[in-house]
Amino acid sequence: MDEFDPERNRDGDSVPWDDVRHDYEAGRLTCNGIAHRYRLRRGQLDARARASKWLRPGSPQAMDRQLLIARLMGLLERQMDLVETELSMGSRVESKVLSDLVRDLDKLIALERAEARPDGTLNDAGEAADLRRKLEARINAITKGLA
Repeated sequence: MDEFDPERNRDGDSVPWDDVRHDYEAGRLTCNGIAHRYRLRRGQLDARARASKWLRPGSPQAMDRQLLIARLMGLLERQMDLVETELSMGSRVESKVLSDLVRDLDKLIALERAEARPDGTLNDAGEAADLRRKLEARINAITKGLA
């Protein structure tokens, strides 16, 4: 009886899982096409993708993550607007609020990088970078106004 090794393909060779993941998440090939290319059993590919939480483009999970990131970006922008409003009314803004905004932005950038396409490019690279520049400018203006 043939022993099944999940780390080996049909020919008994080691599977290049990084390449398989790249093809899987890129979505350019069907799952059957990927399995054929790397000489995998379809169930073997599905099991690895499920266990490693790989996402295909357009899957509901991938769309939910993109929607969450967009909502969080909007929330961060709203927080910055509230801080500016308070400052314009003469209120003092605590450094904790500013550090929280920076921390939130760093988390969003990390999420956006996690959403990067397998070829290394970001889906909306300019948006996070633009938001970061805006936040840095606002923090500089705030700290100069408080100094």
